[in-house]
Amino acid sequence: MARREQQLDDGGKLAALLFRRLGDSLLATPALRSLKQSFPKSTVQVICERHVSRVFEHLDYVDDVTVVSGSPGIKELVQAIRSNVRSSVATVDFLSDPRTSLASLISGATVRVGIAKSWRRFAYTRAVSVQDIVRPEYSAIHKLRLAESLGAGSVDCMPDFRLDEESIENAERIMKSLVSRDEGIVSIYVTSRRDYKKWPMEKFKQVVHTIRSGYRIALVGAVSEYDDIAQFCDYARIERNAITLFTDLGEFGAFLQKCILFVGNDGGPKHLATAVGTPTVGIFQNDPWEYWTPPNSNRHLGVGGRGVTPEVSDVMDAIHVVLSSNA
Repeated sequence: MARREQQLDDGGKLAALLFRRLGDSLLATPALRSLKQSFPKSTVQVICERHVSRVFEHLDYVDDVTVVSGSPGIKELVQAIRSNVRSSVATVDFLSDPRTSLASLISGATVRVGIAKSWRRFAYTRAVSVQDIVRPEYSAIHKLRLAESLGAGSVDCMPDFRLDEESIENAERIMKSLVSRDEGIVSIYVTSRRDYKKWPMEKFKQVVHTIRSGYRIALVGAVSEYDDIAQFCDYARIERNAITLFTDLGEFGAFLQKCILFVGNDGGPKHLATAVGTPTVGIFQNDPWEYWTPPNSNRHLGVGGRGVTPEVSDVMDAIHVVLSSNA
């Protein structure tokens, strides 16, 4: 195990940055949990953009959530790191891009942890190797290595998302409007923020119609994704009342928790479903599924991989395995 940081044992501040995407935010929660459990006297600060702040707001191992503007500059990041205390004892740079690495260096933090990407490794006092494309590992495990480099102990690698009562109640109302009490619902995510992650509509159409023979479906996503999902409905000849969109992450998470299964492209909703405990089948075309799927789990399967477009039969086989294993 790496050498423990005495200053964190004594109650120093630790700034974790920068969180911009839902999936990356959720996948960092095991590392944050490990840091707080290992250094209970420390103050754990998360620096994030507003649209992902809900991920961290209800976590008992995060002491402070500092919201910054979209694509913040170096000056704003340094100010966020230095907020409340003269300088942080440690920074943990989960993003490790040019801005965040320089902000960590300039901040005055005595310990700076990040990922050894190109020249940026020289901004850190402790650097963790980049993912090995030959032996890919779950991103949450890779992020845990950042915490371990400070001497933090191991924890389980499952992402965390806490639900509040209001979100649960609102999700229950949405669910009741869609299904009767004895029906199971499968949430399906047919789009993605990145085009290369979108599985062909023709293949999704076949999967959705097969699922509909036994379950009610909900085509889920953010309100901003309505056009893509509506286009799929028209193409697949599915009623648009199957579309279920959210503006609030808490409600989205609470709804996914009530579903018996999530099926969809790689993206934030898949990781949110994982975090609330819903079984998932993720569809991958340009990334190894191992990066984004919990290992050794019969609740979460990934289909496809780098340069591979999964067949309908591959996805249906995975759905059958997950449903039968979690019946």
